[in-house]
Amino acid sequence: MNSIPDQKSYIRAQPQPVPEGAQTIQIAMRDGVELAADLYRADLDIPAATILIRTPYDKGGFPGMGKIARLFVAHGYNVVIQDVRGRFRSGGATEYMIHEPDDGYDTIDWIAKQPWSDGSVGMWGTSYIGFTQIAALSSAHPALKCIAPRLTGSNLGLPVIAPDGSEDVEHVVNRWYFGQCYNDNFLYIGRLPWHQRPWKKMMEGFFETVGQWSADFEKSFERDFPSRAPSLASLIANPIPTLFTVGYYDLCAPAAWQDIEALSAAPAWAGKLFLRLEAVDHEGYNVEQAPFGPEDWYTHNPVALEKFIRRAVDPTIPFYNRHLRGLGEGVPPVQYEIGRTGWKASEAWPPAHTRRVRFYLSGKNDAQGLLGETPPERDFARWRHDGENLVPSIAASAEQPCGPGSTTVLMAWPDLAPLGDRPDVLAFGSKPVAVDLLITGAVTLKGRLASTLESADIFARLLDQAPDGTAHLITRGQVRLKTRPVSETADGGVIQEHATPFTVTVGQTAYKLPAGHRLLLHIFSSDFPEYTANGGGVDPWLIEDVPSGTHILEFGPATGAILDIDVAASPEAVRAAFA
Repeated sequence: MNSIPDQKSYIRAQPQPVPEGAQTIQIAMRDGVELAADLYRADLDIPAATILIRTPYDKGGFPGMGKIARLFVAHGYNVVIQDVRGRFRSGGATEYMIHEPDDGYDTIDWIAKQPWSDGSVGMWGTSYIGFTQIAALSSAHPALKCIAPRLTGSNLGLPVIAPDGSEDVEHVVNRWYFGQCYNDNFLYIGRLPWHQRPWKKMMEGFFETVGQWSADFEKSFERDFPSRAPSLASLIANPIPTLFTVGYYDLCAPAAWQDIEALSAAPAWAGKLFLRLEAVDHEGYNVEQAPFGPEDWYTHNPVALEKFIRRAVDPTIPFYNRHLRGLGEGVPPVQYEIGRTGWKASEAWPPAHTRRVRFYLSGKNDAQGLLGETPPERDFARWRHDGENLVPSIAASAEQPCGPGSTTVLMAWPDLAPLGDRPDVLAFGSKPVAVDLLITGAVTLKGRLASTLESADIFARLLDQAPDGTAHLITRGQVRLKTRPVSETADGGVIQEHATPFTVTVGQTAYKLPAGHRLLLHIFSSDFPEYTANGGGVDPWLIEDVPSGTHILEFGPATGAILDIDVAASPEAVRAAFA
């Protein structure tokens, strides 16, 4: 029997007071529904360009909204911050994504017709607030001159499908978000018994407790649920200057890169797409802060909040000045942060001087394997995927794996080297580098996997291992595969015949590997509780027990596992690094 959280296990976030300097307004949509907004005026006498921010998190309550608005006002912009449909003070149905293109269009249309508007609108925001910009882009209002989506993507919270048909492993935040953030107009935050399964019943227990069911949570189990996201074609068809900010440690980075790759390949977007790549997680915390404590929490510390706001807003001002007012030079095509090192600019990503370095994986189950520069003989590594003893996540806890109050990767920043001692984690190390090596671009793991199960997950973490043996995260990625099961005793021929090709995008990053350090790669098949456990072909939210099985990774010269890394170095420099 699934336990139900008691009445003290959650909070129901209420609308906060209207911030100082804001004028509350109601904006009617095409179907008559009115959405609540706060207007901040730059100048009472002169029409000005407007920054629109559309949020599901309370126009007056999201950390620092009033401060953010006043910062834009100080630079000469009007600001409109709006509760999206069905959230907090706005009317209409509470439905994830569906109304954002039309409501964004109608809001922009209303702004452009006001006497205080000069007819030009830009948009700003992070996560879902960033998604509302992409949705508005898809509806193509001519007054929308530029957007600056941050830590988001067009299919935010939905599966990222790779060209080969595989998809990323579902992060638990996705359906948690539908369940606790899209019930009604308000926001519900509570601890849930994640150790109990099936998770769907766990959420239903929560709904019974709060007396409010989430229609979107129920609909998320329907096959066509992902179709509510704007199509990539609708974005490609409407090129406007777009400053895309991506975090190396952001759980939403795969969705962002999917959009960026599609737009970059479209001729109409040439000169329109600008990238800002930061060493941050989804909450906006930076790797230079890791590990950190309460003094860095911007939700509790006013000084930390001010730093967070300036870090998120200040880089966009030159962009808006250029594309809303025709002032200044704007921003470079690409700005990228090298974690704990500094910033660089380039004309493209990866930078022009980047080259790809290939490592071949080899080794045995009873010892750490190698990231080598030459192909090994054909061989296999096996590991047992134990559904009752899943590989632990870096920071997330079973008590609070996601949402407010959860521990982030950068907050914890643990030594990950010991995880390689587990029998269900394959570890592969390179030689120590003789000189600093700068990674600038993609990290990709490719290979072939066989399994005794009908579905398998592959998680990969690339680590920086210091001379003292400690190792910390550089980047990570994962993929969920459909497999052709083999028996536990299958020989090499059967394994080769049934093995499934895979590609894991381990991430895009800019990172300096110091001299004397080496690359360490961990491969495993679960990441609990941050990611859903593989249900063996069954939706992981519906399973009572996680299936166990054996996974088999192929090594070898032709189809064996390889790790490709983009580095900013000449061939001679690479040879010198690994000499």
